[in-house]
Formats: sequence, structure tokens, C-alpha cells
Amino acid sequence: MSAAFPDAMAPTRQPGDATDRARLLRHVQIVLVRPQQAGNVGAAARAVANHGLGGLVLVDPPAFDPEEARWMAPHARHVVDAARIVGSIAEAVSDRVRIVGTSGRPRTADTPVLSPADLAEQVTSGGTPTAVLFGPEDAGLSNVDLERCTAVLSLPTSPEQPSLNLGQAVTVTGSWLFARAQAARPDSSPPAPLVSAPQALRDAAVADVLEVLETVGYLRSRSPSQVRATLNQALEHVAHDARYLAVLRGMIKPVRHALKR
Repeated sequence: MSAAFPDAMAPTRQPGDATDRARLLRHVQIVLVRPQQAGNVGAAARAVANHGLGGLVLVDPPAFDPEEARWMAPHARHVVDAARIVGSIAEAVSDRVRIVGTSGRPRTADTPVLSPADLAEQVTSGGTPTAVLFGPEDAGLSNVDLERCTAVLSLPTSPEQPSLNLGQAVTVTGSWLFARAQAARPDSSPPAPLVSAPQALRDAAVADVLEVLETVGYLRSRSPSQVRATLNQALEHVAHDARYLAVLRGMIKPVRHALKR
């Protein structure tokens, strides 16, 4: 597969500037969903360290050998050691606001599709807590996995060989993000963290809305999965201030109670 790297991959550096600008990516976590090979976990850990990303999360790995992963992560064993292992995507992204899934397949849903340059621009223009999800080696992320994603990242590849190795995919993504961070002005400083609503709060709001919609019969002729994805995308626009989601849930609560009565 061929993946184009940005021209900014090797910018002119000033002493100390690169380290300062790389800190812009500490709010970005890499999430590997059901990774099947520990070697790929190690390669992803090395990419996390190489590009100053904010850590690694493993979702339900079927067979994970930490020693094999460490062997594939020279100078990045600390990333393997610090990796969180969780049982579900919901747990992995509960504290994230922007959630981006990766996919090489065309999607029929209305989820926005981002290029690497698009994602790099969004990620480095603010401190929004972000998770980038990568699926298992054999099939990638499923439609169910993508339900919580607010966007899908599509990496450019040759149509003759569209599939990327998991470790390579994380490395390419990290390279784009790091290149954009390196291109920031030397005198720029990390943006102030936003008071954003984490995914756990969005999940609660979505559950509230789905309960009301099911009660009134709205879901009888619609896919609950598609409605959930649409709600997640809609709530992303108000998720940058947790107060709005709190107000929304406050409005829905009496409606739920009235419908139950």
C-alpha cells in the first residue's frame, strides 16, 4: 500500500521547539479494538512514543503477550507497560470528546469521512480529548464499533492493495498528526483545555433520548443503531460544553417520567 506523507515531515527545527510542539498531541489516545497480534501492539506503542501521542488503550485483546509487544517496541516499552486494557469501546472512550474510527471500506452511514490532513488540522487546533480507533487485523472496525464515532478516518492507499498492517496504520496516522504539530509556530503554546463533555455523558444523553423515542414508537420503523450514530454526531456539536448536555438531560427527564405514567 502506498500512503502519501505530508511535506512537513521534516521541517526546520529550533532547539526545544519540537518537544514543546509535540505536547499538542498528549490529548490524543490510540485505541486498538480486539488486536490479534501482540507484535502489532508493540509497533503501535512505538508509533505512540515516536509521535508524542497520549497513550495506548487495548479493547478486549483475545490473546495479548506483553513480552512480545515489548520486543516489538524498542525505546517504547514504557508505552506497552502503561497501556490500559478494557473490555469495551464504551469504557475505552468514556473520557474522550472526539472519537474517530478508521476504515478502508465505503460507508453508507452519514458519518463524516476525514482525510489524514483533515484529522491533523482538527486535532492540533485545540485540546479536545481525542481517541483514534483501529480495528482488528482481519476485518477492521465493524459498523457496531463505529456507532460511537463522530467521524471516520480514511487513509489513502492504492486500490490494488488497500489494506494496511495495523502497526503501519497507527504509524502513518501518528506521522500526519506529528507533522502538523511540528508545523505550528515556534512561539505557540498548547491550547487551554476545553470544558468538554466526555463520551460517557454523551452515552447517557443518547440513552435517555433513545428511551423516549422507543416509548413513543419512533424506532419501530428505524434502525436503533443508525439513530444512535446520528445522535452521537448531533451531540458532538454541543459536547464542547458539558452544561448543554446537562440541560438536555434535564429536559428529557420529565418527558421520560410522564411517558412512563
